Amino acid sequence: MLKCVWGEGMEKIDDCLAEIQYIGLRIAYFRKLRNMTQADLADKVSINKNYLSHIESGSAHKVMSLPLLIRISKALDVELALLVDLSDLDNSKNEVREQITELRSMFEEMKQFNAELDGMIAQLNNTNFDIPDSCK
Repeated sequence: MLKCVWGEGMEKIDDCLAEIQYIGLRIAYFRKLRNMTQADLADKVSINKNYLSHIESGSAHKVMSLPLLIRISKALDVELALLVDLSDLDNSKNEVREQITELRSMFEEMKQFNAELDGMIAQLNNTNFDIPDSCK
């Protein structure tokens, strides 16, 4: 689901950058699936090839219009809903969050283990060992 923040009729692109990038990647995926170059698709939808490149890479700093998105979906012969389906993105974000949580937990366990090892080493350092003369 697109989570962009709207204010005073203007989009705040930074708030939905991941979604914009994901839609761009989906456009590139379907374009390549259709064996089209960026120039081919740009010509079909009447935009500059460089602008399409920015859309596909998610680096376009202005919001793509809905009419352009519709033209792109028609040129690619792909349902508009497929281009803007963000369910995979949400799943990916959840997986990353779960992995981060798991890594944090592992890190905390490692810190505790290291503290225990440090304690054992300190005890060993404070212990006097009688070394037999034959081993000296």
